[in-house]
Amino acid sequence: IFVLARGDVTKPGKLVGPGAIAAITALDGRFDLPADADESQRRVALARWIVDRDNPLTWRSIVNRVWQYHFGRGLVDTPNDFGRMGGAPSHPELLDWLAVWFRDEAGGSLKQLHRLIVSSATYRQSSQRDAASTARAVAIDADNRLLWRQNRRKLEAEAMRDSMLAVADKLDPTMGGPSFQDFVIEEPNHSPHYEYNQYDADDAKSHRRSVYRFLVRSKQQPWMATMDCADPSMLVDKRNQTITPLQALAQMNNQFVLVMARHFAERVERDGGTLDEQVARAVRLAVQRPPTPDELRQLVDYAGVHGMANTCRILLNLNEFVFVD
Repeated sequence: IFVLARGDVTKPGKLVGPGAIAAITALDGRFDLPADADESQRRVALARWIVDRDNPLTWRSIVNRVWQYHFGRGLVDTPNDFGRMGGAPSHPELLDWLAVWFRDEAGGSLKQLHRLIVSSATYRQSSQRDAASTARAVAIDADNRLLWRQNRRKLEAEAMRDSMLAVADKLDPTMGGPSFQDFVIEEPNHSPHYEYNQYDADDAKSHRRSVYRFLVRSKQQPWMATMDCADPSMLVDKRNQTITPLQALAQMNNQFVLVMARHFAERVERDGGTLDEQVARAVRLAVQRPPTPDELRQLVDYAGVHGMANTCRILLNLNEFVFVD
């Protein structure tokens, strides 16, 4: 590979050797490889450069992305750009401490990093505050960059899907193995068409966690895309969090949601009891709290007219089911 003068392939300039970012002075920006080193050797050299314990970017980048996952926003707001054009860290000392702790104390264990963050006092805050303290904090930090409260965060599409499977008592927790397909392939020998609308949501093989979902880069799953799932054909550093009428319509009418609402209703009906007890149990399963007397009255009245399956469908469409406070 050569440097091309003004991008002209007919004017090759200086030969480009294998290397990485020279601006990182802690590591050698040029790889010590023989001139005839093949591509696999160059890739291994790059991988070792990335994971080197003295690389100042890798460890900060990883902990920042995990922090973003839990808080909806990273300590550095541009997870793909730690350079001059990227955002400055809101808590630089915390970012450095987390990076060193993750590297040296946790041994690179993501499980330990998750545990550290979710057990912290910062993460365990509520998104709700009293009016007086909120007014004072907003005057200083309206954007909540200093994390004086928790950010109210919408579940990502995969977590919503897994949550519906869980409350319907259909989630298969089996780890590993092949992925599942939530589509039917038409004309596989010519130009394959991925038909998500023909998929059987009752197929037990598809009731696994969404991390095992087979991704088609050329065609997104419509319900997942509506719920802001990342486009697999693009590099997405941070997902959008939108609230649109399409999401409510999809959550009320999608085939998968209808099937899970039916299984959810069958689950609470199997446990027996009066209609009031069944509705109260469904609310506890969906939002992890007992219903208020007014909520229970309205839901029981609705269930008496429209049935438990439709009542469960309402519960799966509640803001409280979709958002993390």
